[in-house]
Amino acid sequence: MKVPKVTSIILVILLSLTFLNFMLKYYTYFVLMVSSTKKQQELQDAQGQLSPDTGSQLAQETGEIPHPHELFVPLLTFIPTKSPVLSRPWVLVTSSFIEENFFELFISLLLIFYLSRYLETIWGSKELSKFVIINVIVSNVTIYVYYNLKKLAFGELTNDNLPPVILSSMSINMGFIIAIKQRIANHYLIFFKGNLRIKVNYLPFLTIVFTWILSLLSEEFLVLYVMSIVGFIVSWTYLRFFKSGANERQSYLLPFALTHNKKKNRFRPIANIGSSSTDFPIENDSVRGDRSEQFALYTFFPYPVSLIVKFVSNRVFLFLVKHKFLNPHDFTLDEGSDEDNDNGQELFEDVDNLKNNLFGVSSLKGAGEVSTIPKSIWDWLIPGKDQRHNSIKTSMDKRRKLALKELE
Repeated sequence: MKVPKVTSIILVILLSLTFLNFMLKYYTYFVLMVSSTKKQQELQDAQGQLSPDTGSQLAQETGEIPHPHELFVPLLTFIPTKSPVLSRPWVLVTSSFIEENFFELFISLLLIFYLSRYLETIWGSKELSKFVIINVIVSNVTIYVYYNLKKLAFGELTNDNLPPVILSSMSINMGFIIAIKQRIANHYLIFFKGNLRIKVNYLPFLTIVFTWILSLLSEEFLVLYVMSIVGFIVSWTYLRFFKSGANERQSYLLPFALTHNKKKNRFRPIANIGSSSTDFPIENDSVRGDRSEQFALYTFFPYPVSLIVKFVSNRVFLFLVKHKFLNPHDFTLDEGSDEDNDNGQELFEDVDNLKNNLFGVSSLKGAGEVSTIPKSIWDWLIPGKDQRHNSIKTSMDKRRKLALKELE
């Protein structure tokens, strides 16, 4: 089973830095033990009361020598608000390729081996490398800035709310899970001979919930929870708005690029859409990221949480469109996905039922259209289906006209 180049490099770096971190921590622990034993021997010679073994055990119990898991390597990892990150900027990268224990290392190796290999085959080595580097650096910088702003706002942090040691590949793993959701959103993971099915759509949400539960059980897993949230936000934002190359579900709307020659006109392949088996020439620089409805933020959450997320994200989207940060015509609805359309229709039907059941003033026929909340307010809170489909249809018509014009 051949492993692609970038995936192999990630696996080797993860294993190497994790092993190096382990060796340095236990080396420091050994040095502290030797130093403490010498001090105890000096006390023994002076007082003649303690044995060397009793002295070392007493030093551990009194907290003079911390447990190896309580130590951290400042040259590889960092603690926000405590570590001099500006003088050691490389820790923003190395800290994401280190795992604390064998269980986390095993899970990370498994996810990277399968998911990264799949994505590298589709995206290519260059695009996968860019995705991992951006995800790692932006996630760690975000965590570092967040805790420093928290320190400025609330003063010096106490021992109860100190930031965790940042060392985990969770941001990378979460990025790969988000990317897999983008590719095969409607697939299921089947366990126990089909008795348990998990939709790929909800894997990121389940991962965040799982790490949150672990963080409640032990503070050691707090860093997993923090990095899973930050990794989710960074990965989705990059894939949604910034990743170069159009999404396959949108590419049939984009015009061909023609190269005019004196002798003849011919199609010029600009770039492939991330797949080695696709030779379809598409100009994919016009739209960055996956702007399809299937990759919208609310699709990551199960019902009814998705309704709340959709309401909030729609308000943010309209604000960004109003201030011309986003172009609404770049966002399309998946015509080929009947399941997504059905889900969207069911979503609006649920909203209509909510309006009629909670705010209807009478059970008489025709009173379902009556509401204590004016229609204008409902239209502002939840955009109507007609408005949504008309905007998408207009965008698709413009793209098709542009494609026909180029072909002529």
